[in-house]
Amino acid sequence: MKITLPENISEITLGQFIKYEELIERKLDDYNFNKRKIEIFSKIPFHYLDKVKQVDFERILNQIDTALSQDAEFKPRFVMHDIEFGFIPDFDKMTLAEYADLTKHGVDKESLHNLMAVLFRPIVNTEGDKYSIMQYEGTAEFAEMMKDMPLNIVNGALVFFCNLASELQEATLNYLTKELRKELQPKTISRIGVGILQLKCWLKTIFRKWKMC
Repeated sequence: MKITLPENISEITLGQFIKYEELIERKLDDYNFNKRKIEIFSKIPFHYLDKVKQVDFERILNQIDTALSQDAEFKPRFVMHDIEFGFIPDFDKMTLAEYADLTKHGVDKESLHNLMAVLFRPIVNTEGDKYSIMQYEGTAEFAEMMKDMPLNIVNGALVFFCNLASELQEATLNYLTKELRKELQPKTISRIGVGILQLKCWLKTIFRKWKMC
């Protein structure tokens, strides 16, 4: 049987990682856990793994663990399914809808792909190193597709958030205050400020979970 193993983190998909997170929550003995783990990342059928040599079994596990443990650099653009996606290029211009969904979705396995669909959208225009992305219309169109994105892109985006947390808090507050001050009462503006603080706490929770900062 010809099998393909991930040689680095870029060859692991978000969908595979989500399945791995689900596997970790199951109460399995080491033998069955490792068999399921290999099945996820190599697509070798579970029932076939009993026929694999022990030395090969250990080698496969080691290679998967090595790929999973690799660091990832932030990359604002990547191509998937012949579509080039770009990270939100300017948080100063983040819309209320983006902000609401950004604070709603976290890094839990149930919502991580939705979070990525907020942060990354198809690039519609490029000028040199600058680009613009599709207007935000919610996560429904691309969330499932995001399960196919490389895990290094996911991790890189979260590392970037770690470095951006303070700037994001200030930029978002400035934008919302400027755009809404004429229409909202001071009490509501104050609530928005509280919302920004909640966003910062949410980001810190993400970073602790992923141990990225």
